[in-house]
Amino acid sequence: MEIKKKYVYIGVAASVVAIGVGIYFSRRKIYEHFDYKTDLLLLSLEPKFRKKIKQLLSRARDKGIELRVISAHRDCAEQNKLYAKGRTAPGKIVTNARCGKSSHNYKRAVDVVEFKNGKPLWKNSNWDKIGLMGEALGLEWGGRWKSIKDKPHFQNLRGKTIASLYREYQRTGKLAA
Repeated sequence: MEIKKKYVYIGVAASVVAIGVGIYFSRRKIYEHFDYKTDLLLLSLEPKFRKKIKQLLSRARDKGIELRVISAHRDCAEQNKLYAKGRTAPGKIVTNARCGKSSHNYKRAVDVVEFKNGKPLWKNSNWDKIGLMGEALGLEWGGRWKSIKDKPHFQNLRGKTIASLYREYQRTGKLAA
């Protein structure tokens, strides 16, 4: 029995459409359980720090808090663009750090936010709980800072200062300021 090519193409096309329709109608469920952005951002971090952040995300999930990483390593252009906000660009001031002065530039900082039903909860009552979970892992929490309270921010410089990291990165050419 010979199968005509057009019937094969029709069958394949129908299968692709069926899969597409299934994904379309279940996209919210897929989105809730598969956070590709966090996974990609985690890859940009220094390995020991990445491990701590994965532990933080896991501990939060165990307590019913779905955290996602929204910012991790930043290059100089991105850092300077954020620094310009509220100064030379529209918006509120969101950072006091120019390129080379942020732990994000050294792959040792993240910003996280809790998500519920696929939406970020910027104003929520869990920030203190989240901060304590991070601190229990030895992370520094931006929610304790005096100058700008930065509740989404966690970092771990592992005993180094921003100034020493800056010198190290300038010397090795890893940071183009």
